Amino acid sequence: MDVTDKFYQKSIAKLEKGATINELYELLYKYERMENYDACAGIHKAIKDKSN
Repeated sequence: MDVTDKFYQKSIAKLEKGATINELYELLYKYERMENYDACAGIHKAIKDKSN
């Protein structure tokens, strides 16, 4: 499992436990500032999947 998949799974789990999409966006921006683009890709994928 690569970093993107790991962050995707963590993000989906957070949503299932009651986190909001906005909370995931905050995480996305945090990792973007840290230039961890693999993490961003996983979080973004989870947001896209749950928004549809």
